[in-house]
Amino acid sequence: MNDTEPLSTPNPPSVENTAQADAVPQQDNETLSNDPDVDITTAWDRLRQDLKRRILPEQYETWFRRSALVRVTDGAVVLAVQNEFARDWIGRYYRDMLEQAVLSTLGTKRRIEIVIDPELTLKAEAAQRAEVDDPASAAATHAPGAPNHSSAQRASATTRADRPGGLMVNSDVSLNSKYTFDNFVVGPCNRFGHAAAMGAGESPGKTYNPFFLHGQVGVGKTHLLQSLCYLILERFPDYRILYLSCETFVNHFISALENGDLTEFRGKYRNVDVLVVDDIHLLANKERTQEEFFHTFNTLYNNSKQIVLSSDSPPKDIPTLQERLVSRFKWGMVTEIEPPCYETRMAIVKRKSRERGCDMPDDVAQLIAEHVTRNVRELEGAVTRLLGYSSLTGKRIVPDLAREALRDIFQVRRGAPSMNDIIEVVTEHYGVKLSDLQSKKRTNSIAFPRQVAMFLARRITNHSLEEIGGYFGGRDHSTVLHAVNKITRVTTEDTHCHSTVDGFLRSLNGAGLDT
Repeated sequence: MNDTEPLSTPNPPSVENTAQADAVPQQDNETLSNDPDVDITTAWDRLRQDLKRRILPEQYETWFRRSALVRVTDGAVVLAVQNEFARDWIGRYYRDMLEQAVLSTLGTKRRIEIVIDPELTLKAEAAQRAEVDDPASAAATHAPGAPNHSSAQRASATTRADRPGGLMVNSDVSLNSKYTFDNFVVGPCNRFGHAAAMGAGESPGKTYNPFFLHGQVGVGKTHLLQSLCYLILERFPDYRILYLSCETFVNHFISALENGDLTEFRGKYRNVDVLVVDDIHLLANKERTQEEFFHTFNTLYNNSKQIVLSSDSPPKDIPTLQERLVSRFKWGMVTEIEPPCYETRMAIVKRKSRERGCDMPDDVAQLIAEHVTRNVRELEGAVTRLLGYSSLTGKRIVPDLAREALRDIFQVRRGAPSMNDIIEVVTEHYGVKLSDLQSKKRTNSIAFPRQVAMFLARRITNHSLEEIGGYFGGRDHSTVLHAVNKITRVTTEDTHCHSTVDGFLRSLNGAGLDT
């Protein structure tokens, strides 16, 4: 997943809850049904109403709001979800609940099949927004005799995404109502980025264009990007926003090349008021895609349309990025969000706990803030886990309970070497700076220490190749893999290099190369 909307992790379902949620939205469903007696739309509406009576509202919102009914056969009910994680979680914790709901609403027991269809689930969520915005239209769609074919529904459904303004249906993310400026905890590490994002949202296409936001994973980039979108839609409801990952842009471009649909592709990306592209560093090493994005950028910029980009690293440190793109990315506002400082982490812990109905004691908040230092996402996860543990055990939240509930997190933070530890030993030994390792410099005096650092990071941390590459200036995973393979080979051929790298490993985690 890119730095996009995170999935919350609720506790597994508990006893039935009779609290009613909002009205059930209409879904944009497939009707490839082998059971002619079942109306897909009606069946899905009744099935979700039944689910809402069986599970907690927050569980429904997290796992079923973006799901859709694909088809119903004599022996199975096929449900579409947005990603693999949702499929696995629903299959593990909600399958029995679904089977009971199916038996209750359809009258017969049927097997539950869960498939992944992000496009269908995004359309389902857009239909939900449409019903909230225009209940009369939604009610007409539910009227007897209304078409029950997905092709007709997809062609004629009036959703917010299909109207002149709003988040366009081609976006591969949906806006999270929790990601607003009001909910963003401002501290010394992110104050400037917060102010710049607000400025871009208040005067899109004018004040800060393009707006380029960069920082490590989990520091709040997605929150600010979505807050900016909400602000624009609040002030300019007719604006069309296309929000997607760079990977999606690349894939769409490749597909357009293969199918000869470049005109349609360009129309999709250039006829918008706001273009938001997450993880723009994925343009690295993709010359043809960079060429296309360059012309898309120029078209939007010349028409005073707002361009918003995010990345793990600043424009100048994205490897193999064309100089003309680097120059254009720096035309507007380039700002960094740093990892949260101690005071900001404390404020985040207190805020997140209050949002969940608990006033976290200061000594517990301090304990979490001291041990969870990497990013906001981990802080929020620690708060959720502690509150859940307290609820399940019936124990009061005190420091000892926090140590018990979060013991694995605290132990990892004390014992495992971090990227900063690795950088410290490498830069000290080779006499280089972190900025050198993250730069585009390829001289051997810089490239070799960088490769050693990548090798160490892969050997003793849990970071993926992509995460390691992002830390070293947004490099591609293949670059990291090449570095790992090279250092592995060199340490077997060169005794001096073997001794040096072995010493690094022993000083960092006590285990050498041959351990």
